[in-house]
Amino acid sequence: MKRRSGYKVKDVTGMQNIMFDLMPNRTDAEVYMNSRVDVTKFVKFIKKEKSNNSDITYFHGFLAVLGKIFYKYPHLNRYVQNRTLFMHNDISIGFVLKAEFNEVSEEFMTCLKISKDDNLYSISDKIKSKVDSIRDKKNRHTDGANNIVDRVGHLPRPLRSFIVGILKWVDRKFELPKDIADENIYYSSCIVSNLGTFKTGAIYHHLANLGTSSGIITFGEIVEENGKYFMEMGLTLDERISDGFLFCKAMKSIEYLFSHPELLLEDAGKFFEEK
Repeated sequence: MKRRSGYKVKDVTGMQNIMFDLMPNRTDAEVYMNSRVDVTKFVKFIKKEKSNNSDITYFHGFLAVLGKIFYKYPHLNRYVQNRTLFMHNDISIGFVLKAEFNEVSEEFMTCLKISKDDNLYSISDKIKSKVDSIRDKKNRHTDGANNIVDRVGHLPRPLRSFIVGILKWVDRKFELPKDIADENIYYSSCIVSNLGTFKTGAIYHHLANLGTSSGIITFGEIVEENGKYFMEMGLTLDERISDGFLFCKAMKSIEYLFSHPELLLEDAGKFFEEK
């Protein structure tokens, strides 16, 4: 079975096959993990980079962390669709941007592909390019996913429900056309939400049956306590793609990267080992 976004995984265990039957939908198989991370060294590192006339932000650092995690734990880049396990062809992080930072501003989906040779600075440049493009009014609603969402979303309810039902069936059995999947956060390796921007903590966020994204990660506000900095982090994962042991190891590796932020200057695909 071939899909544009990935290829079928052959080494599937009997337990996984049973799980696909018991929990055929992604939302049936959600497992939630949370952690309160010491990000003191990460905060100091980002502030140092910014002092060198850099536009680096915490969010850029978050995505650099996830890039290294996905390359270290490739099983996290799997997804289940139509009771079949697939591996993504590439690593991409989906997130939503507001055209303007106010309550009534429109929101736009976008996806960032992370290559093996990307690092904190190249990831930052890619994000800034996407942000500038979306906030340029000339480019709004011109890409696939956002254009389709805007058009279908304004149709009368009966027609809208019918079209969405067809799209969901096509997605499950085959795959949505490239024009619809491009920049669609539900067709990413994982979805990220930076809630620190809104001065809130991390939250549990449900997965979606549409698309190929097997995880949603929320980063909460960074708060200072007695000279140290801490941040809440929440991960919702599809437990069918791997096992709890790997999920726990990945969580610990994320915490390790926040305490060793200098590793984010290395290529995302470069292996690192906790010491």
